[in-house]
Amino acid sequence: MRRIAFAFAFAGSLAVSVPATAQIFMSPEDAKKVGREEHPKILKEFGGVYDDPEIGGYVAGIAGRIAGQSGQPASNFTFTVLNSPIVNAFALPGGYVYITRGTLALANSEAEAAGVLGHEIGHVIAQHSEKRYDKSIMTNLGVAGASILGSIFGGSGVGELIGQVGQVGGGAYLASFSRENEFEADTIGVKLLARVGYAPEAQAAFLQSMSNYGDLAGKMAGRSGSGGGVADLFATHPGGPERVREAMAAAKEYPSSPVYNRDEYLKRIDGMIYGDDPKEGVVRGNTFTHPDLRLSFSVPDGWRISNTSDAVLATGPGGRLQFDIEGDRKKIQASRNALDYLTRIWLPNLRLNNAEAIQVNGMPAATASGRVQMKSGNADVRFVAVGFPTDAILRFVVIAPPGGLSKIEQPVIRAVNTLKHLSDAEAKAVKPVRLKVVTVGSGDTVEKYAAAAPLGPYAAEQLRLLNALKEGEQPKAGEKFKTVE
Repeated sequence: MRRIAFAFAFAGSLAVSVPATAQIFMSPEDAKKVGREEHPKILKEFGGVYDDPEIGGYVAGIAGRIAGQSGQPASNFTFTVLNSPIVNAFALPGGYVYITRGTLALANSEAEAAGVLGHEIGHVIAQHSEKRYDKSIMTNLGVAGASILGSIFGGSGVGELIGQVGQVGGGAYLASFSRENEFEADTIGVKLLARVGYAPEAQAAFLQSMSNYGDLAGKMAGRSGSGGGVADLFATHPGGPERVREAMAAAKEYPSSPVYNRDEYLKRIDGMIYGDDPKEGVVRGNTFTHPDLRLSFSVPDGWRISNTSDAVLATGPGGRLQFDIEGDRKKIQASRNALDYLTRIWLPNLRLNNAEAIQVNGMPAATASGRVQMKSGNADVRFVAVGFPTDAILRFVVIAPPGGLSKIEQPVIRAVNTLKHLSDAEAKAVKPVRLKVVTVGSGDTVEKYAAAAPLGPYAAEQLRLLNALKEGEQPKAGEKFKTVE
C-alpha cells in the first residue's frame, strides 16, 4: 500500500510569543529523532497514511499557511493525514503533526479543520510534547496503555501469550496534556488562525461536535456520558468549547472578514472513505470482514464489535471476545496441527482443561478452556485456534466471569462457526463506505438520507452529527449536506 506524507515549505512571517513554562531537556535534534522513530509506529496504529494525495496536499496546505505565521522554519513540521475513522489529532516531538480522516469527516468547514491543526501546531510551538515526553510511554507500544488482555490477566503472563492489543485510537502513545498546556495551545492556535484569516470561533464549534461525537459513541456502545470509552480528542486534549472561548478572549485577535470556506472544504472531502477501510477490515452490523485476509465472521446478536489495529474486539452481555491472527510464521511452521499449536506453542504455560481437536465450519481447529487470575479476580476463558486455508492460524478468546462461560459459550461458539474463507468474488465485493456531499432538495430530510445510508440503526443520529445539526433539526433546501453511500 502506497504511503504518502506531506511536508510543505512555509512563508516566513510574524513570530508567536511563547512563555517559557518549563525547562526543555530534549534538544531539537533529539526531538526530530524521536519523531522519526515514532512515526512508523503511529502509521501502523492508525492504518497508515490516507492514500489520497489530493486530500493530503489540501490538508498540508491549510496547515502550512497556519504554521507559516509562527516564524518557525519549514523543517520543523511534517503533516500527515492518517487512514483512521477515529476522531483524533495530535503532535509528536520534532513537529510531527497528525490528523485522522475521521476528524476531517466530522469537520464542517475549512476553518474547523484549520482550528484542529492550529491547536496541534500550538503544541509544537510550545514544545509540549518535548516537555511531557516519557520514553516508557512513547516507545512501549501497547504497554503504557496496557494491552486489553494484558490488563485483564494482570501478571499471569497470559496477556503476552494471547497477544498484546493497543488501545483504540492509539492511546498507548499519547499522554493527555494539562489544562494549562491546552489553553496555551489554544491561544497560540487562535492567534495563528486569525492571522491567516480563518474564523477562530470555528475551533470551538468543532469541539462542540466532538462532544456530541463522544455522546453518540457512548450511546451506540450501550454506555452513557461523553467519550463513549473511545480514545479521541477529548482523551488526549481535556476541556471543550469553553476552553477555546477563553483562549479567544485572551488572544484578542480576530480577522476583519473571517474565512470559513465551507463549500470548498465539502467539495474536497466529497468521496473520502468514511468508517473502516477494507484494507484494514470492516465492521458492518455484527459482521467483521477482511477482504485482503479473505475472511469474515459474525458475533452474536446484541454484541458490540470494534476493529483495532491488532485485533477485533466484541463485548456482549456476560462476556468478551477477541479475535486475532498468529503473526509469527516460525510458530506456525513449527506446529504439527491446530491442537499442537494451541497447547505447545500458543499456551504452553497455562493449565488447560478439555483440550481437543475440533472443526470450525469444516476447517481444522482446536479448543481448550482455563481459569485465569486477573487483577480484579478470576476469569473463565475459552481458547480456539483455527487452521485457515491461507496457511494462517486464527485465534479466538472468549472471556467471562467465574462460572459465566457456560452462559455465553453456545452463542459465541456458533459465532466462531460463522468463520468463512471468502472467494475472490466475495472479497472483491467488499467496498468502502464513502462521504457523499449533496445539495438538499425541497422536502429532503435527515431521515430520508438516513434510510438510504449504510449506517445501521443510528444512521439519522450519525448524519446529524456529521452536519452539526441539533436533535430534530432538518437541513435547509439548497444547502450542502454530508451523507454516505
